[in-house]
Order: sequence, then structure tokens, then C-alpha cells
Amino acid sequence: MDSNIYLFYGDEKYDLNKEVQKIKDKFNKLEIGINFFIINNENIDKLNDIIEGTTFFGDEKLIIIKDTNLKFDVIILKDLDKNIIILIIEDSIDKRLSAYKVLSKISNCKEFKKLDEKSMSLYICKLFNKYNIKCSNEIANYMVEKCGVDKTNNINEIMKVVIYLGQDGVVTKEIIDKICTKTLDAKIFDVLDMIIKKDKINGLNMLDEILKQKESIVKIYIMLYKQIKQIYMIKLLKEKKCTNIDKKLNIHPYVYKKLESMCNIYNINNLKNIIYLFDEYDEKTKIGEMDFEIGLKKIICAM
Repeated sequence: MDSNIYLFYGDEKYDLNKEVQKIKDKFNKLEIGINFFIINNENIDKLNDIIEGTTFFGDEKLIIIKDTNLKFDVIILKDLDKNIIILIIEDSIDKRLSAYKVLSKISNCKEFKKLDEKSMSLYICKLFNKYNIKCSNEIANYMVEKCGVDKTNNINEIMKVVIYLGQDGVVTKEIIDKICTKTLDAKIFDVLDMIIKKDKINGLNMLDEILKQKESIVKIYIMLYKQIKQIYMIKLLKEKKCTNIDKKLNIHPYVYKKLESMCNIYNINNLKNIIYLFDEYDEKTKIGEMDFEIGLKKIICAM
């Protein structure tokens, strides 16, 4: 659409920020408060005055409106002077809003979605190849499992590997483990792996290391609970002779392979009892009858 109004939203901030920069680059010079304005909930009432005001740099101006949940009168953006560029940025959009329906007709709307695991693996291989570094699909999958699907984070981790290897190198699991920073999800997976292997002392030590990094105990509980529930669902579907379980549960193939091996350690009743412990933990911590950290460590010891 040929419009000077843009609506960008979504959780892939790397691509979104690149598009924002392209718009900024259209201006020879941007000076905050002169021809460049940032609007949010606190000063949204000044939007009309900023649109109508004159600048020392002529008629051109860039106005970024962000984090308002579209709770402003978008009608004032209609019939906007072509020298004024409006860029609206939101994390997510409720497409039922009348404001969105208006903007969908008068603006360039673009959603920036995170890549799924498969697409991120392909992206990792492609980026390593750009630096003449070999990375197999298996290793790329391993990196996604360790580093997640955030593009900015993976680019940073890839550059660390590139600097370490130089050109014409080969990426291995050992190099990823040595160079790359694991996501919290991957760290929790390591804790679970230790528990499954009956090495609960190392599992508890890993948990302590995560807590020392100021990670939320509630977030750790949620992620650990999620992995246990996935093991339970895999076990259940395997007993029902289901096929393509990883796709049914939307689990990355590499992660599925590890979870599937873990589910063989337990029977259905074992897993039900562990889930019950997590449910009890959730209930008792909410009403103050159980300490968050002690309660979680008791579950680990009981698994």
C-alpha cells in the first residue's frame, strides 16, 4: 500500500527493528523533539499538536507511536500530509478493535513473527555458510535446542562461533556447548536430564546455579512442569500407538528425541504422581503454605 502510515507488530524484534531503521534512513537528519517524535500512553494526547506543528527542518517529520494498544483516535491520521511519516509499533494487536480495522485500510500493516524451529535451523545453516563455516542440519537443530528461536540472540551466538572458528571451520556440538550461552529452557532441560539419570545431586546443583543467575523460581517451575507434561503426553500417545507424535504436540524433532528417551524411564502412573506433586506445589505456594525453592527441590528429590 502506498501510505506514509506504518503499523508494525509481532515478537520478532530483529526484523521489526530492521524495518524501522529503513524508515529512519529515509531522513537526512533526525532530531528528537524537532522532526522526530516518540509517542506513548503518557503523551498520546499531544499527538494532534505534533502532527500539526512546524519544524526547523521543513515539513518532514517522523512520529513513532508505540505501546498504546491502539488506544487513541486513529481517525486523526486520515488525510495526513505526505511529508509526515507515522510509525505505530505494538507487541501484539487485537484485530477486533475498530482502531485496527481503520488502520488496516489506511496503513502498511506488517506482522513480524518469530521463525519456528525448523526455519530457524535453516537460517542458522545459511548464516554460517555466509562465513564459509560448515554446519549440518543436526548441529543447527542442536543449536536451536540450546539457544532458542530468537533471531537477535542466535545471530549474536553465531558471531561468537565465527570469531572462535575463523573461516572454513566446522561447527560441532562441543563448540556450541563451549561458546554459546544456553537459554533458560535449555538449562532447565539439563536439570531434568540429570534427574532422569538419577543424578539428583548434580540436578540440584544446576538448579542452584540457575537461581544464582537471578532467574525466577516461578518461571523455572513452569518450564520444568511443561517438560514433564510433554513427557507424559508422549508416553500416553505412544501407548495408544499414535504416529507423528512430535508434530501432534508441536515439539521440535531434536527435543522430541530427548523427551521420548526420558519417557521410557517412567510409567504412566509415575508421571501422573509427578504431575500431582507439581499441581500441589502450585496450589500450596500460592497460599503461602510452601516455600517456592524448598518445595521445588522436594519434587526433584521425589522424581
